[in-house]
Amino acid sequence: MLYQKPLNDVYMQMPPEEVLRRIGERKEQLGRDLCILGHHYQCDEVFQFADLTGDSLKLSRQAAETPAKYIVFCGVHFMAESADILTPADRAVILPDLSAGCGMADMADVDDVVECFEAVADAAGGAKVVPVTYVNSSATIKAATGAAGGACCTSSNARRVFEWALKSESDGGAGADKIVCIPDQHLGRNTAVAMGYGLGDCAVYDPGAPGDGLGAEDIRRATFLLWKGHCYVHQRFTVEQIQAARAAVPGITVMVHPECPYEVVQASDLSGSTEQILRAVTGAADGTSWAIGTEANMVRRLAANNPGKYVRSLSEAPSACVTMARIDPPHLLWVLDRLAAGEVVNRIRVAPAVAEQARVALDRMIAI
Repeated sequence: MLYQKPLNDVYMQMPPEEVLRRIGERKEQLGRDLCILGHHYQCDEVFQFADLTGDSLKLSRQAAETPAKYIVFCGVHFMAESADILTPADRAVILPDLSAGCGMADMADVDDVVECFEAVADAAGGAKVVPVTYVNSSATIKAATGAAGGACCTSSNARRVFEWALKSESDGGAGADKIVCIPDQHLGRNTAVAMGYGLGDCAVYDPGAPGDGLGAEDIRRATFLLWKGHCYVHQRFTVEQIQAARAAVPGITVMVHPECPYEVVQASDLSGSTEQILRAVTGAADGTSWAIGTEANMVRRLAANNPGKYVRSLSEAPSACVTMARIDPPHLLWVLDRLAAGEVVNRIRVAPAVAEQARVALDRMIAI
């Protein structure tokens, strides 16, 4: 996680309504030079100023198409990195608070990941190993994935990317015998099972355990080597919460994100990415009831925007992304004030060599 110098008292002591008013004024002043991106997990106070909204990859791809000189990404660090990789060099991607990281992304270090690729390949005894890396990862890990012949994936297209990895090269695939799934073990496991594989076809690679928690036989047996990482927001949802929701509201539809544990996904009615959850609830008939296992801000917004439906968080204690919350109105105002003064602060820059290889992994995914 990067360090963010605390804002001065001018911003921290400013009345909230004045902060919001001044953000609106700065946005109008900067005009077409500015594009604010808002992730669905962002708080309403910031989300309301977004010119474009979506999940992480959708926003990064939209950023690549905007003519704005300044792209303020109200998300977390890996998202801003992806935007910088995909946008022209003359665009400045800005993260209002550099300390807005991702706990899951931080669970994978690039040196450990490269060591994993080598260890698995050695133990696999000549089997072809291809990495598939979730976009919720650092640019350096995306680059290592691209260099190793792998591809990125999102929660919505993970199955298609896995199928590409396992497909023979003569059929346009990567010809993998095994996939290393980084950094979310739950997305990897849930995708493998959805493809018809069993839990025995998966093994967890733990970089913090002696021998990585795996023996050579485990590696030879498994088709999917799952990095021991997770999203703390989605790991909080449980089967007991699903049972309680169904007892409280008979006929309720339970839909969860595939970053949730395997048991939770299996017990739910539906699972899907952030955008898939949004489409499912928005497109449902009035009078339907939904319990949603994903980040709290998104669930609250879904409920507010769908007054004809009953929408609640699966958990009685809604699960929030605390690092996303670091992008707050005072930090947004601060970066806009500096832009209005002619100064770009908190610009996210990915080194050209890293960006080149990371783009290879992202482009493979997009082509798939």
